Amino acid sequence: MPQRATYAEINLGAFRRNLRIVKNALGPGVGVLAVVKADAYGHGAIPCAQAAVEEGVDWLGVGIVQEGIELRASGVSSPVLVLGSVFPNETEALIQHGLSTVLTTQTLADALDKAATKAGKTIGVHVKVDTGMGRLGATPENFPALLERVAKSKNLVVQGISTHFSCADEDDSEYTRLQISRFNEALEQVEKSGLDVPYIHSANSAAMIKYPETWHNLTRPGLILYGALLSESLKPFVEKFTEGGDRFQPVMQWKSRIIQINTLPPGAGLSYGKTHSAGRESRIATLPLGYADGLARNLSNKMQVLIRGGKAPQVGNICMDMILIDVTDVPEALEGDEVVIFGKQGEETIRVEEVAAQSETLPYETLCAVGKRVPRIYLP
Repeated sequence: MPQRATYAEINLGAFRRNLRIVKNALGPGVGVLAVVKADAYGHGAIPCAQAAVEEGVDWLGVGIVQEGIELRASGVSSPVLVLGSVFPNETEALIQHGLSTVLTTQTLADALDKAATKAGKTIGVHVKVDTGMGRLGATPENFPALLERVAKSKNLVVQGISTHFSCADEDDSEYTRLQISRFNEALEQVEKSGLDVPYIHSANSAAMIKYPETWHNLTRPGLILYGALLSESLKPFVEKFTEGGDRFQPVMQWKSRIIQINTLPPGAGLSYGKTHSAGRESRIATLPLGYADGLARNLSNKMQVLIRGGKAPQVGNICMDMILIDVTDVPEALEGDEVVIFGKQGEETIRVEEVAAQSETLPYETLCAVGKRVPRIYLP
């Protein structure tokens, strides 16, 4: 089958480099749980997980059981934590594939204990306390009882205690410091319980960069491993985190090629709804990608792309399978030319953060949205 003209280029060398930067900055004694959930944020879970394992990470983090099973089927044998927790009916699959799970309720503890007893095996759990995210986790009031329940079980092995920060990327640190304080109180309860817990973890990418006190002995970097930042305000903290050394590099570049160029007269309407009209005689290039590939339709008439080392505007409504680019000011542009949606071409760069901001969303969503019909090309 011929290679599609629209594809995502995944630089595993950059991924490895980003991971090394993290490990070097953390130093000895602080482990790394590399987050590869959601198909490694659209980059490909299996290649990224394999690269992470080769770089010596301590854990891999997935969102759902099926993602963990996929890693096991690919031959990954490293510890895998299901960050999104599980339902009682998923416990057998968890045991069968040697996965660990976040534990948040006594109901789940009972189901896991029962399944482990039946199978004659143990299950690794990371007890999670909700310090202010309001999502998964035992409330501070219920946390002691959950600890007590787990401590009584011979089949549940407490591998970690965790929490998750909701505002670590924001300029105001008050709420994050409140969460840190609540987590420290929970850790005091763990110490009083006498439980021997190998891993304590709370830091996502933003907290890892901004709040060294959240490192404990395990961190959970995600977005930063793929070379993207959630907020521009994090840049000074990245400088400090890396001590002004190596820079994180974007891992994904999204590319396509011009399939046709039309010369249209002034006033010509472009795409569905005629949301853009040519203000002059224009050369309009068509690219074979659209919202079915994950390019958000609300980017219509807002975004730019790279062609021949310069920028050109996207015009008209983004269609399911096609978009239009005005290359009037790029007279050398030809059918078949490479076009970069985000990434680098020549001396110019369009970062995924820019595209996400134009779409009024997060780089997480923009990366995850790049669809399955967009082939991934892996660079070593």
